[in-house]
Amino acid sequence: MRSRTCVAGALLAISALAACGSANAESEGDAEAPLVEGVTEEVGVLDNTFRPGEITVAAGTEVVWRNGGRNDHNVVSVDDGAWGVDTAEFAPGDEYRHRFTEPGTYAYYCSLHGTTTNGMVGTIVVTG
Repeated sequence: MRSRTCVAGALLAISALAACGSANAESEGDAEAPLVEGVTEEVGVLDNTFRPGEITVAAGTEVVWRNGGRNDHNVVSVDDGAWGVDTAEFAPGDEYRHRFTEPGTYAYYCSLHGTTTNGMVGTIVVTG
């Protein structure tokens, strides 16, 4: 009798754990992707180009632009004026940092050496 009670209890515990595992698996798929903390990606600013010209990062990644060239530059957002850096703050040797938290495609350019679509342009693709 005692062994039947133990077996029944063990089966009940296994069933409860299996049910919890199923609920967690479903809710994990619905949850938003966590932000990536402490991760950075670098964009070099040299000789009137952004290197690389396009990068793909996870949401929460901080992008660092480093002006390693001989010229002043700026970083101007094509669609949103909420991020970017002016020429006065981005001379040779300077860096600019921005953390991208929302998935999307963010186009940018240097207004001194390009337009929104030609010349010194770049793109950040942020994945969720």
